[in-house]
This record gives sequence, C-alpha cells and structure tokens, in this order.
Amino acid sequence: MALAALVALTAAGTGAQEPASVVGRVEIGIPIATRRPTTVYGRRSVGSPGLASESERRNVVIYLRSARPQGIGQGISPTRVSIRQRNETFTPRVVAVTVGSEVDFPNDDPIYHNVFSLSRVRTFNLGRYPRGDTRRVRFDRPGIVKVFCEIHSHMSATVMVFNHPWFAMPDEAGRFTLGAVPPGDHEVTAWHERLGDTTVRLRVEPGRATTADFVLPVPAP
Repeated sequence: MALAALVALTAAGTGAQEPASVVGRVEIGIPIATRRPTTVYGRRSVGSPGLASESERRNVVIYLRSARPQGIGQGISPTRVSIRQRNETFTPRVVAVTVGSEVDFPNDDPIYHNVFSLSRVRTFNLGRYPRGDTRRVRFDRPGIVKVFCEIHSHMSATVMVFNHPWFAMPDEAGRFTLGAVPPGDHEVTAWHERLGDTTVRLRVEPGRATTADFVLPVPAP
C-alpha cells in the first residue's frame, strides 16, 4: 500500500527552564476511500492530487508511540467526553482519552440506536434506547476500541485510550502540540481510522520545541 510522509525536524530554542514539546501540522491527501495497513508493511510513495477537508483532519490522533505508561494521578487524569448519535452518525467519529475516562453516548435521533463494541480492549453492548436517553462506558485499558450501532450498520466510531498524556488531536487547521515531552529519542505516530498509522523518529532536546509535519498518504489508484 502507498505511504508518503513529509517530515520536517527542526529545533527552536524556548529557554532551558521550559519543558520540551513536539509541534506540527497534519494534512491528508484525497481521496481517502480505502483502508491501508499500518507501517509494519512495505512503503512506496505516490503523488497526492489534493488535500482532504479540514473536518477530516479532526479524525487524526497524534501520539508518542514510545511513551512509557503512566498511572492515574501520576501523569494522567481521567476525563469525560461525549460521542453523540445524530443523523445516524456518530459525532465526533474519533475521540482520544486517558485510561479511566468515561464516554457518554447520547441519542439525538428520533429513532432507536444500539451502541456496541466487540473490541478486546473494551467489549460492551448498551442495548436499544430512544431519543433523549444516554448510556455511558468507562475505559480502563489502553488501546483502540471500534464502536458500532447494531441497528445501523453504516455507523462507526473509534475511541483511542492511552495510558500516558502525550497525545493530541489536530485543530481545524491541522495544528497539534504534544507538551511536556521527556527529552530523548522518540517515535511519534499520526493515526487515521482509514489510512492507518504513519510514524516518524525524532530527537527531543530539553527546553526546545521539535517540529514534525505529516502529510498522510492515500492509497494508490
């Protein structure tokens, strides 16, 4: 499958007393209609005819692949977020949370939904519930959880659960920041639900900002 990544590694002084960070921007080529394997497979480059919409960049998760696990209260804090069911679509389609976090699944549609997952990280079935109701799931193990609706097969979402704080989702412009990154050699991954993961290696210097810019690939025609 095709893989093309543009990586710029630069270092800008930010003061010796300030924490290190990884900053950058994500772009996605078009079209993005076919799943590709992760980077453990072979790679070859192809030209991109253009860039995907800004909203598609919000479905990317950037994270420190080489991070050491952190305990609750020792580096990570559980959060609570929502994935709404609206117009027979999960919104947002991708969320990233820490271990111990909870995700609400409110039903905004005038029909029943049945949210479930068969993922080994977190298996659950919330049963059928109507508009105005919500169900909640707690995620206690790190990993990727694929979420579906038993009634509407076209609905899908992803919950990425981390046991460390070094992850982020790009804003509308594709910008991201991983703050307070430990100095040293690291692997940083940009993950997309259909394009898989793109990983780069970089060195983070104490008190400096290191830049990693990603152009995520599209499959070959």
